[in-house]
Amino acid sequence: MRNTLTALTVIFAAVHMMTLVPVSPAVAISVEVAKKCRDLAIRAHPPEPAGTKAYAQAERDFFRQCVAKNGDITGPEKAPASGQE
Repeated sequence: MRNTLTALTVIFAAVHMMTLVPVSPAVAISVEVAKKCRDLAIRAHPPEPAGTKAYAQAERDFFRQCVAKNGDITGPEKAPASGQE
């Protein structure tokens, strides 16, 4: 009985602590920044024929980096092709 009471007390405290923690809403990016970053990402990592190189992840990473900088990226920086350095 004592273990059950202790467990219920712990659960009750945890639930109340989670409800008291302030949750900040996600901030949406502006349409202009999204369009600019999407254009820059496509220029930096243009689609390539299937099987040549995995570009999609690099394009997504570039887009996220651009959005994090609020669209202030100096220009498209193309990643070096595989096998070339």
